[in-house]
Amino acid sequence: MQSSRRGFVALAASSALASVVSTTARAADPKEHYGMVVFLKGSEFFNWAYAGFQDAAATVGATTELQGPADWDASAEARAVDQLVAKGVKGIAVTAGDADTLIASINAGLKAKVPVLCFDSDSPKSNRLLFVGTNNYNAGVAAGTAVAKLLGDKARIGISRIPGLDSINHRVAGFTDALKKLAPGAQIITEVNDEGDLQKAEPVNTAMLQAHPEINVIFCGHGNPATGALAATRNVGRDKEGPTKVYVVAWAIDVPILQGVEKGDYGMTVAQNPYMMGVQSFLELWSASHPTQFDSMTNPGFGHVPTADLDTGVKMLVKGDPAIKALMTPPKL
Repeated sequence: MQSSRRGFVALAASSALASVVSTTARAADPKEHYGMVVFLKGSEFFNWAYAGFQDAAATVGATTELQGPADWDASAEARAVDQLVAKGVKGIAVTAGDADTLIASINAGLKAKVPVLCFDSDSPKSNRLLFVGTNNYNAGVAAGTAVAKLLGDKARIGISRIPGLDSINHRVAGFTDALKKLAPGAQIITEVNDEGDLQKAEPVNTAMLQAHPEINVIFCGHGNPATGALAATRNVGRDKEGPTKVYVVAWAIDVPILQGVEKGDYGMTVAQNPYMMGVQSFLELWSASHPTQFDSMTNPGFGHVPTADLDTGVKMLVKGDPAIKALMTPPKL
């Protein structure tokens, strides 16, 4: 495992690492093949996730492949799941670009006796075996807590998000609840739809700041709008330290974002642990595809998987945090 990956693993629970080691006790059929499906192939975040998936698979001699559209397209993602099921893979980890769009494909995979779980972004109404990833509500609470400590009751927040994603809904809910508890005078002024588009994030956030000059925080509900939100603060001349600064709270671990945090451009970023999402997703798929005397309590015919979601946690990164250096070299796939 590369040193950069070891640095990310340091953010994970030690019990998860122990489970990686334990899998070496049983070797898989070398023909076993597993798939990961993402809604934005090529992103650094999902490269980290797939790196963890690959590393975990290597401990048992299994092979893997990464599928999914290069542009955000939940329908194309669903088709990728269908294709992997038809191919006869031993298990599929999928991050739902849209919670409802993936339901039919996930359920069809399970009906075909292919273990399917969700990671990063859930499809809770589907029959997926498990969700592995950030507890998005708790992560939102962490972000809201950080903003409350930074600005207290003076916080006036605009939110950049995409409607319809279960993960973002929970993040915003946690963020809002933390502010209500810790800074009851803080206000969420408005929300904008950035459509998950890097280019559209700048104009919609610029318009938001122009329409609501009282906003002093932009909370990014997902990974894409941070650079556009930062550009928007520059467009209205509110990117410098001082009483008029707008603090951008990113939700990403891309190298440009990490560099921006170190420079003080971003107020902070919410760092999820996609590498461990990949590790845990593979381990649970492997377990599900190998029934033992302890079969799944809720999904007969599959091996045992936890009955509760697995939370891979977050870390709020601010300028000077040593974890930033460890993340500066993303995996090359």
